[in-house]
Amino acid sequence: MDKLYLGIDIGGTHTRAVLLNGLKKQKPNCFVIDTLQNKKDFLDVLRKFIESIIRGKKITGLGAGLPGIIDPKRGILSKAQNLPFLDGWDAEKFFKQFGALAKIDNDCRCFLRAETEWGSAQGYKNVIGIAIGTGIGGGIMLEGKMYAGSHNSAGEFGHTIIDVVHEKTFEQLAAKKAFLQKGDTSTIIGIGVANLINIFDPEMVVLGGGGVTSGKIKIEVVKKSAQRYVVSPLSRKTLIVKGGLGETAQAIGATLLFNFYKRY
Repeated sequence: MDKLYLGIDIGGTHTRAVLLNGLKKQKPNCFVIDTLQNKKDFLDVLRKFIESIIRGKKITGLGAGLPGIIDPKRGILSKAQNLPFLDGWDAEKFFKQFGALAKIDNDCRCFLRAETEWGSAQGYKNVIGIAIGTGIGGGIMLEGKMYAGSHNSAGEFGHTIIDVVHEKTFEQLAAKKAFLQKGDTSTIIGIGVANLINIFDPEMVVLGGGGVTSGKIKIEVVKKSAQRYVVSPLSRKTLIVKGGLGETAQAIGATLLFNFYKRY
């Protein structure tokens, strides 16, 4: 039997988990709970959730995708914009209690990692991943290597300013709250995608998160909007695609932190 790996994806609305038998591509078992909105209840329910999944099993590695800026040296979640009660959470210590090697990373880097290894971005080396849900976050892969930045905070695309007059961010204009208030935000997402294409000139932009997997974000509208604002004629041909792994992508990407054959 292959080694078992558990991947956790903590989102603003839901927390998902996958259990993998080895790290080769497979259809994983998926588990989901609501993300409670205070720290004590959240950690208590998360602990019971994990215990229920791994009961009677020996887990080799537990990877977690966390919604914000990670301090990898201390193993903490430094800043969680949409779950502020988790600011400063010693996440690595929490996950080590389950008796397996634990690794953490930003959830959107986990999304991009999964899509480049198992999903829509396989075979591409310069890829931007954008996850659209309660918030908007991103991952950056350059020449086949994940780029985290000097302070491990690269990819916070949601906090870029799009509406200067009203000081509105990409996230405020296009994530879940904006959709619920104003309806389809696909055109605005296209503008955000165009900005990223103009900056990074990637081969592909892959979109995921609840807004995309639910079908509420229209990929064709995003493409048309992006093409209008991309500067380079060649870059207007940049592939803009829907992620291939659905709602489990971030959790899968968390387990792939243990894929030692990949360099990030």
